Amino acid sequence: MVVEIVIYDEYKEVLSSRHGWTLITGFPGFGYVGTIATKYLAEKLGAIKVGDIITKYMPDFVALEDYGIMTPYEIFAYPTKSLVIVVNNALPQPPERVRYSKALVDWFLSIGGERAILAGGLNAKFKEGREEYRWLSTDNCEWRLPEPKLSKGLYIVGPLATLFTILKIRKVPTLVLLPYTEPTKYDPKAAAVFITKVNTLLGLDVSVEDLLKYSKILEETEAAIREAMRAAEERGPKPYM
Repeated sequence: MVVEIVIYDEYKEVLSSRHGWTLITGFPGFGYVGTIATKYLAEKLGAIKVGDIITKYMPDFVALEDYGIMTPYEIFAYPTKSLVIVVNNALPQPPERVRYSKALVDWFLSIGGERAILAGGLNAKFKEGREEYRWLSTDNCEWRLPEPKLSKGLYIVGPLATLFTILKIRKVPTLVLLPYTEPTKYDPKAAAVFITKVNTLLGLDVSVEDLLKYSKILEETEAAIREAMRAAEERGPKPYM
């Protein structure tokens, strides 16, 4: 089975009648940044879910959201700013990651796609200064940012790397933004860094207040758990005399 891009009939004309689309997407990798950022962006912009991506090994789950049924790989459109936002609620399985990326890029080009912004996370242990993120771009990308690029010797891995490679081969100008994050944590603050930069690049005005509030709640909860564990260790079991 090939990877299939399924666009709902009522939105096919909307997508085909415009050109100059910008693709924004990411994956649930370090800090879950790619998924948090794209999902939040689609929600706050009021983007329309226009389709799904179907794969052979796609995970078997659905859920109810305000916009309708959430599926593993979702396509949203925000025609006002010519944005296509792909929300990956799961990682494509390794055997089909190349096919997934090729199918997505082929479809994106077929509707007049012109450029892409990818969201990922970078392990905070590699932070060297006060910068909030690192970045990487294809040679034909129009954006050149003042913050440091991804350092030589560091790798982007997984489906984000595969998608970036296919976009580069197909000559789609592409920027990858990599906010610093803790790899094993769900990190809304890092997603807020991504969205804040995208606001600047694309002339958007998406508030990140809710992400920052949620991040604070998570930090307070984690601190409370650590304190409870510390107190429990200090009490410890009482030896019998």
